[in-house]
Amino acid sequence: MGRNFDYHSLIGDNNPILRYPQLQEAAIDEFSMKKYEDASLNDILKNAGMSKGSLYHHFGDKFGLYLAMMDIIVKKKLSYFYPLMHQINNTSDFFTSLKVIMKSTMDFMLADERMHHLLNRVMEESEEFRNRLYDFFPYDMYARQFSDYICHAVKSGQIDSRYPPELVAKIIEIMFSNLHKLISVGDPDELINIANQVVDIIQHGISGK
Repeated sequence: MGRNFDYHSLIGDNNPILRYPQLQEAAIDEFSMKKYEDASLNDILKNAGMSKGSLYHHFGDKFGLYLAMMDIIVKKKLSYFYPLMHQINNTSDFFTSLKVIMKSTMDFMLADERMHHLLNRVMEESEEFRNRLYDFFPYDMYARQFSDYICHAVKSGQIDSRYPPELVAKIIEIMFSNLHKLISVGDPDELINIANQVVDIIQHGISGK
């Protein structure tokens, strides 16, 4: 199934999953808990009350369903970040801006932890699967913009030039992706305080000297 299906038709305003909220919820539940290969399409369809025939007609196959669901999640996450990246410019203090971005990451995570976990889980998938997925999404657009910002912070002396910008970007990405391991549900002000401490550690390290 899906061999001749136009997967690009699943991306954008005409994404068919928008018409099936139960399917969207069932898919997010399943894919956020399991890797793609381990996720059960039968369980998703059972929980969504949809037949396989209808799934194949609208989405092509399991990959098409995953793609449609990711289209929703990626747009949701980017809605938190794009306004910030347009506001932040090369004259901004890097670490102050990083705290703003960290808060947006936390806001996205708390809005729906399943979406946050699912996007992180993509990095656990095989390289072949990720590359297939990346053909449909500009995942690297935000990453490139943020990497450019890091490069400017290095040139302006805000980040130690001993460290390659690519390594700095990767470390920050890992810390952002694992915020859920540092922050438990609680008082919003305390959550922001913890997020700010993470940025302070990135900036100053943990040495007592």
